[in-house]
Amino acid sequence: MRHFPIATYLLILFFFTLLAAYAHGVSPQGFDITLLNIVQGWQTSLLDQLMDGVAFIGETWPSIILAGFFVLWFWLKGYRREALGLVAALVAISLIGSMGKVIIDRTRPDGDQFSFVSGHTAYFTVLTGYLYYYISKVLRDSRWLGVWRAGLVLLLVLTAISRLYLNAHWPTDVLGGFLLGILILIPVMWRLENTSVSQNLI
Repeated sequence: MRHFPIATYLLILFFFTLLAAYAHGVSPQGFDITLLNIVQGWQTSLLDQLMDGVAFIGETWPSIILAGFFVLWFWLKGYRREALGLVAALVAISLIGSMGKVIIDRTRPDGDQFSFVSGHTAYFTVLTGYLYYYISKVLRDSRWLGVWRAGLVLLLVLTAISRLYLNAHWPTDVLGGFLLGILILIPVMWRLENTSVSQNLI
């Protein structure tokens, strides 16, 4: 990512802003309610356990430990900029996501507060997106690379579904978390790529 994708970034920002305004000013409408009911209609004892497990991974300490493993992996392999970039991206999404929840102050499906955006979805959009792009630096075997990347995509998808399945968020909260995660990822990765290029030219 040598050139900052300004047009793409502004387009994503525009849609996120519209979504945030909707979440702040409008009660959940047909799309939110219909999709939430569809996902919750899948309930089985097996899916209950799976979704509870996925949600647990996204809780504060499990998610920090998981991210710490990858930060340490990059660091020990000599990719310290990548390790610090991951830390910066995750700190940024955690802080901005938390502030957004307070500002929007949307009620969750279960009646609790601070629904928009889905923090689990935003966090794992950043974590899995970052790793999807950079894990090839520490994992050279192309066979395992494909397995890892498929696992990262699956983790993100399951995280998003779990927020609806467990009645923790509206679908637009999940979409907002995904968009916000991308808005954080793009500048962090652009900065990292251009710093790497600059240092290689010295």
